[in-house]
Amino acid sequence: MFRTAAAVECVSLVVLFVNLATAHLPVITSLGGPTHGLAYLVVVVATLRDAEASGTAKALAFVPGIGGLLVLRVAARRTAERPST
Repeated sequence: MFRTAAAVECVSLVVLFVNLATAHLPVITSLGGPTHGLAYLVVVVATLRDAEASGTAKALAFVPGIGGLLVLRVAARRTAERPST
């Protein structure tokens, strides 16, 4: 679920910026804005509730647009550095 929210957060922000730079259609803004906002909140809340998330990951979650992807990167690095048992 977190990966999906991170992807939706990033893609929806790109869609909003492309719409702003081109046609600026109100329907895209009115659908994309709440979609991006909800995905952003899911990423932030899920990261803050994760007991294993580092302070760095929790801070990165607040970066709009790419925060979820950055948290996934930190988590993957943390997993790779764990010793195998």
